Amino acid sequence: MAQAHSLRAAELNKLVPVRTIDDLDWLVKEREILTGEPGREFVVLGADRPAYHVKLDFAGYQIQRVDDDRSEALSMHSTAPDLIRHTLGNALACGLLYTAALH
Repeated sequence: MAQAHSLRAAELNKLVPVRTIDDLDWLVKEREILTGEPGREFVVLGADRPAYHVKLDFAGYQIQRVDDDRSEALSMHSTAPDLIRHTLGNALACGLLYTAALH
């Protein structure tokens, strides 16, 4: 959870914008390749800056909100076409989805 907290508090100029579904896929894969850990965290810019952990699977995305203790155990699955119905997909379409740069 500490990573989600730091991502939510990060300054905009330190975040990487996610502009397309291909960007989302690449950024998740990039982190998995460089760290060996599944998935990557993303933040939706706005008043409360919700953070999500996204993993790729054979049929789409596993999405879990990571900054809300009430939803910690809840994970949802989404295909690429259905992603727009999720907060994450809406943020992507609106240019409000970001992630931290890998160092």
